[in-house]
Amino acid sequence: MASTSTPNPDTKGKEANPPLPSNLTPDQIQQIIAALTGGSGNTKKPKIKEPSTFHGERDQLRGWLAQLSVYFKGVGWEFEYNNEKIVYALSLLRGDALKWATPYIER
Repeated sequence: MASTSTPNPDTKGKEANPPLPSNLTPDQIQQIIAALTGGSGNTKKPKIKEPSTFHGERDQLRGWLAQLSVYFKGVGWEFEYNNEKIVYALSLLRGDALKWATPYIER
């Protein structure tokens, strides 16, 4: 007599994951994950050049703000760390720009 299996309603429309072999070591599992995701897991991020200091030249402000934006994205501060971004940007001010910002820094 042939056995018939009834489909499990919980898995309908979902791909079944094959079971993992029980004889794999954690290192082997990491190697498989790295091969499937296209990386060794040890890939390094490129070093992001720090923005230059800003002395208050209006014609250079836009470029300096772009440098800050690239830096913040590169270090993972794109969507968070607003206080850290402000403090970091203030630390790069020199000359007239620092004179302008000093009263705000001292608050």
